[in-house]
Amino acid sequence: MTRTFCLNVESLQKAYGDRMVLDISELRLESGTSYALVGPNGSGKSTFLKVLSGVIDQTAGFVDVSGDVPREELLVGYMPQKSYVFGFTVFKNVALALQSSSLAKEEVERRVKDALEAVGMSAFSSERGSGLSGGEAQRVALARMLVQDLDVLLLDEPTASMDIAGTLLIEQALDQYRARTGCLLVTATHAPSQAHRIADSVVMLSGGRVVEFGPAEHVLSAPSSDEGRSFLSYWAV
Repeated sequence: MTRTFCLNVESLQKAYGDRMVLDISELRLESGTSYALVGPNGSGKSTFLKVLSGVIDQTAGFVDVSGDVPREELLVGYMPQKSYVFGFTVFKNVALALQSSSLAKEEVERRVKDALEAVGMSAFSSERGSGLSGGEAQRVALARMLVQDLDVLLLDEPTASMDIAGTLLIEQALDQYRARTGCLLVTATHAPSQAHRIADSVVMLSGGRVVEFGPAEHVLSAPSSDEGRSFLSYWAV
């Protein structure tokens, strides 16, 4: 059964010494929704995903959870910009995500095969991870996410090393995963054109602050802030 919840961000800050890299007063992210996280380099996108995932701690503020899922039971997957794969086979790389589960061997194998097919890596199942290209490694790392039933999926530039065909395949796989699981999906992307394709809503950061937040069509076509207009002026959406 799909679990319904919200992530409620309140007065969230992250600083490194005297440098404030994230300063979000309020933000509400809902399950079942695909969010694109956009903004110029250095705007705080990666930092925000790391804080949401728990990889790093915030300096101040909090992220609360409301709805059907207690915070301690929330299943969160995070994929950083630099995808890591182990030297053993692609199949084992993906199956590793289910190592501590109570699933039967047959179910694990089915899930891994389905995830590899979804990202276009079925033919590489027995290949060693150490021999993959950057784009192939990204696909394997993503399959390692998709093989699980996650409540929250946080992806940092998941198609940065892929060509357009691979990018579109991954976007389709993510859409199907969200439809199946009802997860909350947040994807950081440098390209507003991708945000337009994948997102229900857009969060735009500038200088660590939220300068635009709303339906993708509105934010990407009629930004209300100077920062939003400046960022989008360099792109054809």
